[in-house]
Amino acid sequence: MLPLKLLSRDWRGGELALIATALILAVSCVTAIAHFSDRLTRAMHIQSQSFLAAERVLQSSKEVAEDWLAKADELGLEQARTVTFASMLSAGDAFQFASVKAVSDGYPLVGHLEMRPAAGSPSVETRQGPEPGNVWLEARLLPLMQLDIGDDLQLGDRSFRIEGIIDHEPDRGANLFSMGARVMMHTDDLAATNILQPGSRVTYRYLFAGDDAALNRYFKWLKPQLTLHEHVIDLQEGQPRVAQALDRAERFLYLAASLAVLLASVAVGLAARRYGLRHANYVAVMKSLGAGKRKILTIYLGQMAALTLIATAIGLTIGSLVQAQAVNLLQGFFPVTPPPSSWQPLWVGMATGLACVVGFALAPLVRLAQTDPMQTLRQDWSNPDKREWFGLIPGPLCMLLLIWWLSGSLAITIALLAGLGLLVAGSALVNRLLVRGRLAALGGSWRIALGSLQRRASFNTLLIAAFGTGLLAMLAMFYARTALIDEWKMQLPEDAPNHFLFNIAPYELDDVKRALADKQLGGTEFYPMVRGRLIAVNGTKVTEREQSDGAIRRELNLSWTDTLPADNKVVAGQWWNDSNREGVSVEVEVAARLGLEMGDVLRFSIGGLETEAPVTSFRTLDWNSMRPNFFMLFAPGKLDDFPATYIQSFYLPPEDKLFVNELVKNFPSLSIIELDKIIANIRETISQVAIAIESVLGLMLVAGILVLIAGVRASIAERLQEAAVIRTLGGRRQLLVRSLMIEFGLIGVAAGLLAAAGTEASLAVLSQRVFDLPFNLHPGLWLLGPLAGALLVGTAGTLACRSAVSQPPLKVLRELA
Repeated sequence: MLPLKLLSRDWRGGELALIATALILAVSCVTAIAHFSDRLTRAMHIQSQSFLAAERVLQSSKEVAEDWLAKADELGLEQARTVTFASMLSAGDAFQFASVKAVSDGYPLVGHLEMRPAAGSPSVETRQGPEPGNVWLEARLLPLMQLDIGDDLQLGDRSFRIEGIIDHEPDRGANLFSMGARVMMHTDDLAATNILQPGSRVTYRYLFAGDDAALNRYFKWLKPQLTLHEHVIDLQEGQPRVAQALDRAERFLYLAASLAVLLASVAVGLAARRYGLRHANYVAVMKSLGAGKRKILTIYLGQMAALTLIATAIGLTIGSLVQAQAVNLLQGFFPVTPPPSSWQPLWVGMATGLACVVGFALAPLVRLAQTDPMQTLRQDWSNPDKREWFGLIPGPLCMLLLIWWLSGSLAITIALLAGLGLLVAGSALVNRLLVRGRLAALGGSWRIALGSLQRRASFNTLLIAAFGTGLLAMLAMFYARTALIDEWKMQLPEDAPNHFLFNIAPYELDDVKRALADKQLGGTEFYPMVRGRLIAVNGTKVTEREQSDGAIRRELNLSWTDTLPADNKVVAGQWWNDSNREGVSVEVEVAARLGLEMGDVLRFSIGGLETEAPVTSFRTLDWNSMRPNFFMLFAPGKLDDFPATYIQSFYLPPEDKLFVNELVKNFPSLSIIELDKIIANIRETISQVAIAIESVLGLMLVAGILVLIAGVRASIAERLQEAAVIRTLGGRRQLLVRSLMIEFGLIGVAAGLLAAAGTEASLAVLSQRVFDLPFNLHPGLWLLGPLAGALLVGTAGTLACRSAVSQPPLKVLRELA
């Protein structure tokens, strides 16, 4: 019971307040961020899965075997089905080509539908499609066919009543190239229409949702039975843009949790160091009275174990309450309520507390047990223990292993290690520059500040490194967040093309251009396009490759142009010139999958005719640009003998939406792909991801400021004594406050400069290895770092030490005596 009795005594005396506060700070910050990250990640997954209307989708060009669906029932999976095809609608004398979607009961499994029962009524959220005998239409079909709610619409051999207007369809982006406005019906009515016949172009989508383990078992069972007609779609394939944003956001949250561990470790390290120094005299006395090293180590380890359990429990409670309150405050910003958190964040919090104590508090306790009583009581430090530097190894090692475990990313660990290495290496050098000032040439507050820096030269090296680490964490989070959000905004600017025109006949091309010009609608270049299939490479048929690559399992859109399209970049070979007009340029990823090399001869089948072309260049392109992109681009003139149509994309403002109806009326053969609602859904999801990132950044800023305060408090006892002596000798309180501002301001500037260098090094690795973004230098970082350091460290240091200059000097000197 002796360790517990001593713990109670030291707690009343305030000896353990710093280390307890640091541990509570460490565990609560990491627990809050881990809880918050876990709930937001799961909420974003739920929101993102609404793009599929399910958790997994089986897509097929024909109906699948009944035993496949029976197996899903056996595993307890929820199911729904959609059937999509193009067909002609009729109402009286009006005819219109449309994209028809038949949905079963239970659709959608994830997300919701929104419809309006009347043109002027508000949108209504529903979890069920139209009843049999009824259809829902997109709003622009009503004026196009001169219809109203309640009218009849003919589809094949069956007449339907128009029941409502479709406002939102969660998986509208499932088939970007579905032609025409949407009509939604019930699958029970399909047979009566007699539309689907052998050879019809139909897409069957079987939707599944349920327990992750059951889903994995089902698709593992199903995979060997799939043919070329079926394939499984998850979020990565169904909406790669959203999947990429979600993946980057998860990595950012992992980075946030890792930096929280870093900040927590610094706080505990500072507190533990101070604790060891304050107890050196106690241990020297105990050893002088006969206590052995083992006895002392048992006492202090028992104290630390009890303190760790208490602080960890408090930290877990505070962290859980903070994240719950944060989610409640942000509830209105998320379309999906974040689900309850799992138990994993609590384990993360406990592991953090244990790692911080083992890594940063254990070494000072071991050094305490090895204290030389005579050397300590005499205050003789002429023969320092050369083994002391070994105590610096466990802390960083535990911290890096914890970050690696927490983030699951070696790249994040290496990035932080690179930044910290640069920061720590520069701390000693910068500190030497700070303490070289000539005190005789200065007076007043500057002399006191520089004198304080000189007296604590060795400790200031640690303090600069600690403050620099906190600033590095905050700056790295800020710039990583800015890079991610800016990248998402660049991918989907407000004027991104949201409509595709294709099947434009050559004789209609000039008229279509004039129609767009009259509405002052800018767009991309009009590209000619033919459909063809890659059938051979260097005379070898590609049949054996069809199972592994979708680019040659189907017909490709082939085009030609004289100028390199926007967002395309030649990475190997040469673009067309006067001496090179016969080749084909291939998208670099397809070329890598097919094993193509420069000069390989590709043979294509186009409309039953064949043509060959050598590979003359490889290109990268941006599939997120909402512009026409092609795997294969030919030199002008190469495909002139084949009949072509044209394709183009343009931005149409929402207020001009009815212009689509004009185009359809004036150019009946024209096909239009409407991406505006899909883009709106993507923007909404990405905005939720951005809010999550902003929220975590706020938590990190709070944690960083608390670490700054913990670092300042580590030297508060010495400052109390110094302030009391100076005030006893006639120094004024204002003089001491100014000296504190100067001292911590200088430390903050030094820490900010080092943090800027460390942040730049970390971002270089994070951008390219973690977030897959191009790295750019950040000139503003070198100004923001010192300014933030001077402001944050100067303010935190001055406020935390105000008690040292406010207490009566006589009271302080009596307590210290």
